[in-house]
Amino acid sequence: MKLRHVIIYVYNSFNDPLFKGNLLLFLQHVGRQQPDLRLHLITYEQQDYALSEEQAAHVRADLATYNIEWHPLQWHSGSFKLLKKAYDLLVGLLLVLKLRIGVGARSISGLGTVAGSFAFMMAKLLGLRYYGYQYEPHSEFMLDCNVWPESSMAYRGLHYMERLSGMHADILSTGTVHMVRRMQEWGTSAKVYKLPSCVDETNIYFRPEGRARIRTQYNIPADKQVILYLGKFGGIYYDREIAVLFRVFQQRNPGLFFLIVSPDAPAHIAALMQAEGLPEASYTITRSPYEQVQDYISAADFGVVAVPSQPSQKFRSPIKVGEYLCCGLPYLVCAGVSEDDLVAEKYGVGIVVSGFTEAEATRVYPQVEALLNREKTQLRQQCREAGIAYRGLSQYLATADTIFAQL
Repeated sequence: MKLRHVIIYVYNSFNDPLFKGNLLLFLQHVGRQQPDLRLHLITYEQQDYALSEEQAAHVRADLATYNIEWHPLQWHSGSFKLLKKAYDLLVGLLLVLKLRIGVGARSISGLGTVAGSFAFMMAKLLGLRYYGYQYEPHSEFMLDCNVWPESSMAYRGLHYMERLSGMHADILSTGTVHMVRRMQEWGTSAKVYKLPSCVDETNIYFRPEGRARIRTQYNIPADKQVILYLGKFGGIYYDREIAVLFRVFQQRNPGLFFLIVSPDAPAHIAALMQAEGLPEASYTITRSPYEQVQDYISAADFGVVAVPSQPSQKFRSPIKVGEYLCCGLPYLVCAGVSEDDLVAEKYGVGIVVSGFTEAEATRVYPQVEALLNREKTQLRQQCREAGIAYRGLSQYLATADTIFAQL
């Protein structure tokens, strides 16, 4: 049997949920289904996601069962960011060259458009086929959310590379029908597939024992109605606006409790809540390893997605809504975010707002309250069915098989 060696280039740590709860699921599947495939996974390990030697050895052994060989590199941050990214790129290029010559790798795939741009350049330099996984316009996200000005080198460079790699890739997969249509309109030479961030529905589901554990841990009474925010603050997400939303909801219903699970600094989040006058007893701020996220979702009665309503956001494919739904949780989302707004209305499992403003929060709170007061068993089932149809891993495994068979 002739082996097909494919490089998977990820500018994230192995333990980063963006990789671990996303692309890794498809790699494990195709590694099982296509025995001639050998996947060479390159990651950049950050201190926030550091693994002990014992943990790393366990990861390596587990990946080997899926015919995946792991090549961890070190991620560099701090001062002289551009130089450090150039260094990371050079180290990655040398490793890819080694794999190209040593094992005869013939294809490379990049996760997202930052890693994807790096991988595309390597593909062109070394004569590899290029597959862009989760192709979406990250530069436009940063521009719309006022993180990067249009004149900045970061925006201009990434925007150029996104267009170039999108037009000249061999294969692209993207999370929404909106991006598929854009690439068709642009006339890309790539084969384009819809392959969103997916949830393994066999592992992500409502856990009554998880609900009880989290509520006990944070002293939340069993009958208390809990609103969950799971994610980051600021950047390409709302910041102060999340606290505004919570303050309006709390004013309408002082009995609500807000469970905030975020990798961001608790002091920053607490300052936002305090500035809006949220009573300290009405919220808690914590963080969670990816493996326990479903317990926090299970502990809640309603979820919030804090992606602003901007033109570029329809191209995003955040995994959060899939996780919420598969755990039986209805949600609130802004109009024009991924296909999350369409799914909310189609299946009756969410509420759509134009933005996180006081007026919008006041307008929709009666709808939020109606969902909070719904009979839980039926609502959870309704949400889970919608989640599996929308983001269930089983819905897209055949697409992944088709893509990797071509690499």
